[in-house]
Amino acid sequence: MKTLEFFANVSIGQYIDSGSFVHRLTPATKFFGIVVFFIVMFATTNVTGTILLGLCVLAAALFARVNPLFLLRGIKPALPFLIILSILTLVFQSGSAGPALISLGPLSIHVATILALLLLFARFAAVLAAIGLLTSVTAEQEIAHGIEDFLAPLGRFGFPSHEFSLMISVALRFVPIVTGELESIVKAQASRGGDFGASGINPIRKARSYLPLFVPLVVRTLERAELLVEAMEARCYTGDERTRYTIYEMIRGEALVRLGLTLFMVAGVAFGLVFAKTLP
Repeated sequence: MKTLEFFANVSIGQYIDSGSFVHRLTPATKFFGIVVFFIVMFATTNVTGTILLGLCVLAAALFARVNPLFLLRGIKPALPFLIILSILTLVFQSGSAGPALISLGPLSIHVATILALLLLFARFAAVLAAIGLLTSVTAEQEIAHGIEDFLAPLGRFGFPSHEFSLMISVALRFVPIVTGELESIVKAQASRGGDFGASGINPIRKARSYLPLFVPLVVRTLERAELLVEAMEARCYTGDERTRYTIYEMIRGEALVRLGLTLFMVAGVAFGLVFAKTLP
């Protein structure tokens, strides 16, 4: 049964209260940090820059007293998805220019293909680590408040900042919930003779054995969502003219953090544009 412990490998949606300086920042500043990360990520199109960005995320995790291994273990549940993307990359980039390193019939692996695979894994790992770090240093209700405060200026133009923040916070909260539901379904099937956790099982056979589980998983997820909607309706929630009692005030040094994030964004975008072609 230890091989069926999915929840232990999920880093997104789990809050770790270490009492660090990062934890005491306002939620708006933390959300600004994740926005800066994605802007730099989109501007970085090479493997070297992506790895450096991922190392910056792990360094921020150390500063926040969050174990980097806790963030990286979230990659394990996504490995089947990464393998499928890798196969598609090999198929659609088999005709890349340049000498082929390996030729397997109609497929040929080039240097560009290897770099594309490395960029895929590096980006996926960096994104999972960044989102995991955000949820590790920000409580569930603070995520919604942070997104709402950060997007509040757009409300003057009719942007539904409160509804958008609620949607994002609920989506992040459902990650560990769905993982727990999948774990309970798999364990129930394994107790009835399923070979999900058997050692040495064929990967293709194992993937096929998981496909029928998506139907009960979707049903349970929709039931959870329906319960959430009923609970909000029972409390007469509409989202209109909503007030809150929690007021976040900037701590000492937080203005410097925002300035540092802004400078990091400018430097990251410049690095991505200047070294886009020169670095692998």
